[in-house]
Amino acid sequence: MRVVYYRTEVQGLIQESFLDTMCKDHGTSYKDVYYFFKLHNGELKGRGSHKEICDGRKNPLLAWVPYKMILENFAQELNPKEQLSYIAKATDLEREKTELCHFSHTDLVTNITSDLFACIVMIFEDNFYGQDANINALIEIEPLMYELRNITYLPWVNVTTSYKTLLDRTTLHNPSREAKQIYGSIKYSYVEKVHVNVSVIYSQNLNQLPLLFEHAGAVLELNDLGVGGVDVSTKALFGRFMDPRSTVNVEVIGQWAEHRKQFNADVLEYFGYGIKRFRNEIHHGEVTFTRIESAEPVYETPDSSFLTAITKHTLGKKLERLEMPNGANVTESPELDDEEFADSDGHPYPGFYPWFVAGSLVVAAVLLFVIIGMVRAWSKREQTKRYKLAATSAA
Repeated sequence: MRVVYYRTEVQGLIQESFLDTMCKDHGTSYKDVYYFFKLHNGELKGRGSHKEICDGRKNPLLAWVPYKMILENFAQELNPKEQLSYIAKATDLEREKTELCHFSHTDLVTNITSDLFACIVMIFEDNFYGQDANINALIEIEPLMYELRNITYLPWVNVTTSYKTLLDRTTLHNPSREAKQIYGSIKYSYVEKVHVNVSVIYSQNLNQLPLLFEHAGAVLELNDLGVGGVDVSTKALFGRFMDPRSTVNVEVIGQWAEHRKQFNADVLEYFGYGIKRFRNEIHHGEVTFTRIESAEPVYETPDSSFLTAITKHTLGKKLERLEMPNGANVTESPELDDEEFADSDGHPYPGFYPWFVAGSLVVAAVLLFVIIGMVRAWSKREQTKRYKLAATSAA
């Protein structure tokens, strides 16, 4: 792409003298058509006729550029077979006089010598200027983009939460001998997406060009679809009560959300080189901001008496979307380590079983001795009764 840098004498409105000369009937030349060049970002995009200006259907931004600049940069792009006349102005420094004139398309494309070049005065065509005079050709500068300024947001807002993402991992540590509240923080960055509904803007008879949009104290450049972004850097703070000399791992999860808003704004045409011009106003425009709305810590260790519930998430890489299968639950029961609660034999109560066996044997022995004693006592009593009965029978 050829970008031409030039100094211009820009006219916000066409001067009355220009309108009087080009748009009124001064004789036979009134029926002729005179052309000017259309430039977009310093590149030749076409040509327009003076009748477009006179009809008032357009309000172009016009400028005068040196004839030699047109000759050097655009003459080779033109068709030599065309027969056109281009609008220019000639200034004679000695006579301190400036007049509208027109030069030939053929003179331009053939780079005719300065002795033969002629810029003929408009209307009566009774005089002409050569290249020794200051010749400037008329061009139209097309806007590079539109700028939305003085944006006023309406009360209506629609917020929709979206997916979650892992922001960062860190660790909280309590080195003291006392349980206390421990705090931590992480810094994270992301790109806030901005999407302007361009259908409202381009419906105002505007070309589909990139946009400049004021947001967060900056001017963002959006593409012709109204999509762009802004870098955001912020910090997340968190904390919890921790056991003495304990450590807890933390994963910070960000919640994305979409904020839809309506706004009113002024539309300015931006031509580059700091040149801007008011075009129109728009009402009830729509814009969507997609940003991380909140950050939430997730504590991963279950070894603290101050942690009543353990929540685990299936996490990917940093700033990766959290995926969850259908029907799955992101909150799981804590998985306890058996090694902390079992001995080498795998019994959950390592000191209870031997004492239980010994106690049972002791109780069994005591019961056995009691039963044997009772049997012996009962046997002696029966033997005594028999002796007494035998003695009574003998007598």
